[in-house]
Amino acid sequence: MNISKILLIARREFFHNVRRPSFLFAVFGTPLIVAISLILSIGLSSDEKNLSEFTPVGIVDASDAHVLATRLNPQDSPVPFVYLDDRAAADQGMEDGSIKSFIEVTPQYMQTGRINLYTRSNAPEPLYDAINSLMLEHLTAGVNNQAALNLVREEPEFDVTVLEGNRTFGPDSIFFVAFLPIIFGFFLVMSSVTTSSFLMSGLVEEKTNRIMEILVTSVRPMELLIGKLIGMCVLGLLQVVTLLAAAYIGISIANQQNILSGFSLPPDLAVLALVYYFLSYVLLAAISICIGAIVGSEQESRQLSAIMILPVMIPYLAFFTFLLDPNGTLPVALSLIPVTAPMAVLMRVGLTNVPLWQILVSIAGLIVVNGFVLWLSARMFRWGVLNTNKMPNLRRIIQIIRGRAPASAPSQPKTEAA
Repeated sequence: MNISKILLIARREFFHNVRRPSFLFAVFGTPLIVAISLILSIGLSSDEKNLSEFTPVGIVDASDAHVLATRLNPQDSPVPFVYLDDRAAADQGMEDGSIKSFIEVTPQYMQTGRINLYTRSNAPEPLYDAINSLMLEHLTAGVNNQAALNLVREEPEFDVTVLEGNRTFGPDSIFFVAFLPIIFGFFLVMSSVTTSSFLMSGLVEEKTNRIMEILVTSVRPMELLIGKLIGMCVLGLLQVVTLLAAAYIGISIANQQNILSGFSLPPDLAVLALVYYFLSYVLLAAISICIGAIVGSEQESRQLSAIMILPVMIPYLAFFTFLLDPNGTLPVALSLIPVTAPMAVLMRVGLTNVPLWQILVSIAGLIVVNGFVLWLSARMFRWGVLNTNKMPNLRRIIQIIRGRAPASAPSQPKTEAA
C-alpha cells in the first residue's frame, strides 16, 4: 500500500470540499439556526420539568443571622421543605433518598443574598420560585433591619452545584450547563452527516463521470478508499475544532463581561465530544461508502442518504422527552444504540449525570459496529468501484457481502445505430 498516494488523495479530498458553499454554511450558518431554535424551545418548556424529581428539598441554615430560625413551611407551597441541622445531615439525606435536593443559606447571606443549591440535575424554574417565596416569608417575619429590607426587594442569587458531576455554576450560566452539550451533540452529528454526504456524493460523481476508471489505473481501490476517508475526517475535525474554539472564545468574553458567573468549557465534555465525533464519522462514512458503491446515479444516492440521516436525528426529534426525563427509558435506550448514541449521550450529559457504564457500553457498541460496517464497506467498494449500472437487488447485495458476486464492470455508453 502506497502511503504517498493515500496522502495525495486525502489532500485532494480536503481542499476540494473545504471550498464548498454547503460546508461553509454548515460551519457558520447551522450554529446560528440551532441556537435560535434551542432558545425558543427553552422558553416554551422551562416550566414543564417534574418538580417531584427535586422534592422534598432540604434546608440548611448556615447564615450568621439565622434567617430561617423560625422554620416556616408555607402551606400553599408546591415544594415540601425539610429543615436540617447541618451539611452532613443534608449529604446523608441525599444518600438515603429522604431528600432529593437541598439549599444551604451561606454565612454572609445578609450581605450577599447568595444561596447554594445542590441537585442531581438542572432544576426547573418553579423550584427557584418556591425557594424565593420561602426566603421572602422568613425575611419579612423574623428579621427586621435594613439589610433584610434590601434582600426583600431583590431575589436570592443561586450558586448551583450538580452533584456527582461536582460542578458549580452561577445563576446566569444555568442555560449553558444544560444546553451546551445538546448544542455540541447536534453540531457534531451534523458535521458527521455533512462530511459523509460529501464523501458519498463525490464517489457517485466520480463514477458517473468515469473519473473512477482513470483513478483505478493508478491507485488500488483500498488506497483510494482510505485516502478519501482520511481527507474527509480531517475536514470534519476542522469543523469540530472551529466549533470548540468559537465556544471557548465566546465563553471567555462572556466571563470578562460578567455575563456568565465563572462558567468554563468542561474539558471532559470536549474530550467526549471528540470521541463521539470520530466514532460517528467513521460509522456514517462507512455507510456512505456502501451506498456510493452500489448506486449507479446521484438520484439514487440522495434517496438512500435521506434514509441514513433519519435514524441519526431521532434523539433531536425527541428533544422534549430528553428535557423532561433524561433518565427515562427512551433516552437511555437511544444512548445504547450505536446509530443514535453520539447525539443521545451528549444531549443527556448537560441534563443529568449519565452513568459511566452507559457511556462505555455506547462507545464499545460503536467500535464493534464500526468494525463490521468498515469491513462491509470495503467489500462493497471493491465490487462497485466502477459500477454505473442500476443498483443491485437484495440477492446480489448478499452475494457481494459473502464475496461470491463477480466484480462489476462499467456500463458501456450507448452508440447510435448507423
